[in-house]
Amino acid sequence: MVHLDSPGPDKGIFHTEEVRSRTKPSKSTSRIISLPKAKDGPHYKQPPNLAAGFRSLDLSCEAPVRANLVADQISRSQFRITLETWGGSTLYAASATWLEHKADAKECVFGQFDTHDVLDTSTNKSGAKAKSNRPPQETSQQIRFPRAFTREPEVVCWLNRLDMASGEDRNWRIRAYASDVTSKGFTAHVDTWADSVMNGAGCCWIAFPRGKARVASGSFSTGDVRSWSDPRPKNSATVRFKEGTFKQPPTVLVAINMLDMAGNADLRVGVDVDQVTKDGFRWHLDTWEDSTMYAAGASWIALGTE
Repeated sequence: MVHLDSPGPDKGIFHTEEVRSRTKPSKSTSRIISLPKAKDGPHYKQPPNLAAGFRSLDLSCEAPVRANLVADQISRSQFRITLETWGGSTLYAASATWLEHKADAKECVFGQFDTHDVLDTSTNKSGAKAKSNRPPQETSQQIRFPRAFTREPEVVCWLNRLDMASGEDRNWRIRAYASDVTSKGFTAHVDTWADSVMNGAGCCWIAFPRGKARVASGSFSTGDVRSWSDPRPKNSATVRFKEGTFKQPPTVLVAINMLDMAGNADLRVGVDVDQVTKDGFRWHLDTWEDSTMYAAGASWIALGTE
């Protein structure tokens, strides 16, 4: 484990290369993050809630691709963020995005869905014994909000755990998403398809009122600019906010919600945003070196301050 206990700023992004070089992979890489302060002490009266997702991944194809993102040791003034792998897997580098809110916030709700919450690799959706040892490709769970919204809210999903089989002829395919959203809850999904094998995966979810002032969200994917059959290492386009949503450039937080990568090279993928104005931003979904990205997607949340 490589750990940096000197607190870093609460900028909503952490990269393992803040702590160690990509050429020195570790099973666990973490650092302490300082939470905002008020004049008379910590900004938060209680430890806040956090939701976090993968912003980039750089994993060896020589073993199952495994990555996990953990935010823990949360206090009023700081928390620890960790990007880790296990078994024979090698995590060269990764980065994370997080979002926080006060523990008693009524308008914004965070949660976590993991395939292990629903079934194990010996059962299928109905709980019956699976016909083979291959894990199911689709998992879902009904989520009920702790209190109902006045109408169906916005729900954003970010991948934050990944455990998939490797093989030169086996792509890594995974998608996290929400469906059937109502004022009382929704269905969370983490799926794979075709010949991909998903041993396990997880995602966080973030729900907030539709039409909330100075907040916007959405998703984008490589499918917005090209087809699956035309893989390219660099992909970008512009997102426009609804007119009048922001008076100043907001903070845009983004994390991965979908991947379709070739298994004959290391899994390398990253999402980023730039050119942020009050009217919109430009997104980037990229891979590099000899990796092939057939498709990828991400979800975003934009937060205004005035």
